[in-house]
Formats: sequence, structure tokens, C-alpha cells
Amino acid sequence: MEAVIDQPTEFEDEKMSSLNHSELQSRLAFLFMLTYRQQYSVFTELDLEFASGKTRPDLCIFPKRQIDWLADEIVVQDVPLTTIEILSPEQSLNSLTDRIYKKHFPAGVKSVWLVVPTVQTVSILLPDRRQLNFSNGLITDPVTGIQIQLSEIFEG
Repeated sequence: MEAVIDQPTEFEDEKMSSLNHSELQSRLAFLFMLTYRQQYSVFTELDLEFASGKTRPDLCIFPKRQIDWLADEIVVQDVPLTTIEILSPEQSLNSLTDRIYKKHFPAGVKSVWLVVPTVQTVSILLPDRRQLNFSNGLITDPVTGIQIQLSEIFEG
């Protein structure tokens, strides 16, 4: 009889959650939905499968989608406008940016928010390798027009 060894799923990469990671994911989803729910659909931990590979960003922003509660999708192949990645304590920044530039942008994602909890910053990465870095003030995504005060993300 062969021993069964738990293998990580193809979507897990090296991501592990934490209390702060979970708080930020919930807070960002709430803030996006509070202001932009009429314009965008926001999803958390959605399994995406692109020609460039499989991935599971912390959040995805799509143009407003109609939800069909009778027909679910386990793996989504539509490309979001924006993905949000929150750096986890056990994750390297290089592996995360590698995934963004090798999977998200080649699939057609237009902007990626990279949230770094320990230094309370948000960088918006764009496919042309430009970066908009925010350590205070109003975060503005040039693709979606979404605006959020950095202090709302990291308050208290």
C-alpha cells in the first residue's frame, strides 16, 4: 500500500494566510464594495485559469457581473481588470512579483495592487512595468478609477 502525501493544489503557490492578511483582504473587499458595487464585481480567493497559468489572487475586480446562483464556476477563465495581492508573512516578494508578471499581465490583467502590510504600502503595478507607490494619501488606480485612502486600509 502506497503512502498518500498531501500535495499542495496547483492554485496554492506558496501563499499562506495570517490574521493581518485576512483582515486586509476583508477590509479591501468591504471598501471596494461599499463605494464601487454598482460599477464593479469584487471577488476574493477566486481560482483563475489563464493561458499563462493558474493563479488565485487575494481579490479580483471585474466589470459588474450578473451572478447566476444556479450555475456556479469552480475555475474562472475570464480575465479581471485588476487583481490584488497581499504579501503574506511566509511569501517572498520576488515570488509574488514573478507570478504577477508571468501570469496576471500576460493574461490581460490591466493593473495589480501589491499590498505590503508590514510597511503599510500599496503599489499599483501596470503591464508596462510602471509602478505607482503609495505610503500615504489617496490611492488612485489609473485603470479602474478606484480611489481609496491608504489610511482606511490600514486604520487601527
